Amino acid sequence: MYTKALKRTTLMMTGLIAIFVTAIAMGLAARQMIAPRPGGGPAGPVEGIHEIERTPEPTLAPTPEPTPEPRSARIRAVGDLMVHQTQLDFAKQEDGSYDFHPQYARIADVLADADYTIANLETTIGRNDNRAWSGFPCFNTPESLLDTVRDAGIDFLTLANNHIVDRGFTGLQLTVDNVERYGFDYAGANRTPEEKERAVVVEVNGIHIGMLCYTEMTNGMEKIKGNGAAREYGVNYLKDADFDADVRKLRDAGAEVIFALPHWGAEYTQKPIQSVETTAKKLVAAGVDVVLGSHPHMVQPVVWVEAETESGEVRRGLVAYSMGNFISNMSKRHTDYGILLDFTLKEKETGVFDVTDVKVMPTFCWRQPDVIQTLPALDYYDAPPEGMGDDRWQRLREAVDSLRKLIVDFPMIGSKF
Repeated sequence: MYTKALKRTTLMMTGLIAIFVTAIAMGLAARQMIAPRPGGGPAGPVEGIHEIERTPEPTLAPTPEPTPEPRSARIRAVGDLMVHQTQLDFAKQEDGSYDFHPQYARIADVLADADYTIANLETTIGRNDNRAWSGFPCFNTPESLLDTVRDAGIDFLTLANNHIVDRGFTGLQLTVDNVERYGFDYAGANRTPEEKERAVVVEVNGIHIGMLCYTEMTNGMEKIKGNGAAREYGVNYLKDADFDADVRKLRDAGAEVIFALPHWGAEYTQKPIQSVETTAKKLVAAGVDVVLGSHPHMVQPVVWVEAETESGEVRRGLVAYSMGNFISNMSKRHTDYGILLDFTLKEKETGVFDVTDVKVMPTFCWRQPDVIQTLPALDYYDAPPEGMGDDRWQRLREAVDSLRKLIVDFPMIGSKF
């Protein structure tokens, strides 16, 4: 037993010694690996022992900012929305209500086929006294007209025209109330001095468009007792306008493109008078990009106008001197048709836009025994709509032929161009 015990003890001691020697050897090796360089330099690798190389962390490339898609918006604009007595009579229903939808039935899809559609509302809306609804010379129309105009796809109404005070200043205020209540964008008439100072900027497909609406006159209605507020602040009169300041106010409010809608010039002529041409240049020089004129009740040329700014820069603007009657009961030659102006705003660099793809659609007012309807005239140039007599069809064709001679810089289109 003794021999066996001594052997076990000897083996155990031998194992412990071996472990101890190994530990000392490993410690010495470790000290050599991290030993300072001769001369006190930083530690370095020991010859014959390889360092483990670390894989460097990958450098992540910054995520590029996405390039924004250039913004664009297709705009359509028409002239005068008139409501003569015959139109009121046709719209009246057996229960005493008024429905104007049939008058817009053949053109509503055309008006709605745009990102934004603009028109001149040439009547007051809503009854502010006990007088009956009326056409010329003092227009006053039921609110249901706004139902029809909205359903037809019109988004913006200029109220600056010579008939906005036909029912006095209170009639102007009621008109603005109703236009606002039906959800339209608008400009040109103001219920308060504060409203006159507002900058009207609308957003279409992310593009901010500033709107300037003016009229040359209000038929002297502003001079009648009780209507002084119309002259003071209720109407945006062209003669009071400071175009440079007005454009600057819109730009300060974020406008990237400027439209002006002047109600101007002489009635019943196809040629703009000199003062209108001069004013158009002033508007373009001030920074207006598109001018959409009304009042003559006849179509006048659509042209590019160049004008020099105070700094010497030459600007170019699209000018429609008059878009004519969009719907009315007028029968004098050249008053029973108008145009729909179609164009596109395209961003060429951030915040800078071109007016492109300008087209003109002739429209025609078809007077029938029980309704007046606006038609896209080119659709029926080669064959009349069912029920149209030869005399009216010839008038439609004459309207298109006249417009082809009058507007030569831009193509003419029908509803299915």
